[in-house]
Amino acid sequence: MNAKKRFYKDVTVAAPNNIKSGDMKSGDAMLVQLDGRNLRSPAGSLLLVPTLPLAAAIANEWRAQGDDIEPATMPLFGLAVTVLDRVTPQRAAIITELSAYGANDLLCYRDDQDDLASRQHSQWQPWLDRLADERGIYLETVTGIMPITQTDAMKFPPLIAAFDDWRLGILHRATSLSGSLVLGLGFVERVIDPVQMFDLAFLDELWQNEKWGTDFEAADRHEFLRAELADALRFLTLLTPSDPGGADA
Repeated sequence: MNAKKRFYKDVTVAAPNNIKSGDMKSGDAMLVQLDGRNLRSPAGSLLLVPTLPLAAAIANEWRAQGDDIEPATMPLFGLAVTVLDRVTPQRAAIITELSAYGANDLLCYRDDQDDLASRQHSQWQPWLDRLADERGIYLETVTGIMPITQTDAMKFPPLIAAFDDWRLGILHRATSLSGSLVLGLGFVERVIDPVQMFDLAFLDELWQNEKWGTDFEAADRHEFLRAELADALRFLTLLTPSDPGGADA
């Protein structure tokens, strides 16, 4: 498939009609424009993002494109359109999907090999304990892969529903990458960073690599996943309003 050619010259950030440009604040919703025309998602949604820093960062991604437009080099734009085109119109389904992750959370299933199980307990159990202490959600653990009924799983939907669409989108990305809603919640709440997130989510694989070595395909996949988590954290950080003078619009 041929790459789409760059069709624009100027990239700017603009305030919606109800906000005067001179009154733009970091926490105001902002538009990204290509040659003065509002940027839209592939599904046609207006790219109206919640903060000036995020709009400025997305504008920089578009500004940095060469003769060809390469979507893979615009991760923030990709996350934004995922929220607009999937999360917002399918919010209820996303909440249900994430709740299912919690009901079958990765951290609840422990290996029957003592050394791996010991590592899982020492690194995973503190996050289950945190969920119980701070959210009142208690998840049982089991040895093996047989599913268990988590009676507290019914508490997940209202917890997840409290997030706005933008943070819900990042929660979905972090949870789907890691296989754990518990870790996803810690990530969105900024108590787990991308490096720690990867090490926790892929603890089993990393343990196997210590014993048998890492193949090239796995190394490439791990590099991709680390980059995805780093992009998700950057997006999450840009959702928090800051001094607009620090954003290059």
